[in-house]
Amino acid sequence: MAIDDILENKDENAKSFMDGIIEQPKASGGYGSAAATEKEQSVIGKNIKFRGELVGTENLHIEGTIEGTVIMEGHDLSVGAGGELNANIHAKNIVVEGQLTGDALADELIEIRRTAAVKGNLIAPRIKLDDGGKFRGSMDMVDTDSEMKERHKEFKEKLVHPNLPPAEAAKQASGKKSGSAFDSKIPETPSFTQPKAAAKEDKKKDDQKEKEE
Repeated sequence: MAIDDILENKDENAKSFMDGIIEQPKASGGYGSAAATEKEQSVIGKNIKFRGELVGTENLHIEGTIEGTVIMEGHDLSVGAGGELNANIHAKNIVVEGQLTGDALADELIEIRRTAAVKGNLIAPRIKLDDGGKFRGSMDMVDTDSEMKERHKEFKEKLVHPNLPPAEAAKQASGKKSGSAFDSKIPETPSFTQPKAAAKEDKKKDDQKEKEE
């Protein structure tokens, strides 16, 4: 075998070896794919714990612990296998691979993967439950736009965190109810006429004592 043939075989072997190490990007569709990651997405890591009202205007992936409410209106929300939510949530699409305790409203799709454990009521036009996924609660698959608007209206009350002011108080503060927010009873300020009256009475007593003497 010529030296040139040996060198050519070596180059081909080296090339095939490197092809095995460097993985070529694969085009795949679906939520969570390379196509989906092109959009802006925030991530809550596994070492993060959050309590309260979480509101966002971009896609969100959760691997940590959330307690309260999560509102991603018009954007996608995904809960990783290590994620744990004790919250009522609203998003465009919701994918759960971890734990969710609470009610969920999605404008398009709720998907419960095989590793998920969900306890709560689900509302969405489409709901998908993978084989092996654990679910306890109710499913409401909305048919019409008018029904969806109604569900949105009803669900707003569930998106107020218990530690925040109640919906009724928020309405009063914003002036949505008739009357002013200051219509509520304000404690009366202490009257400063009482000390004066007491002083007069003391003076009278002193005068009477002087007369008696």
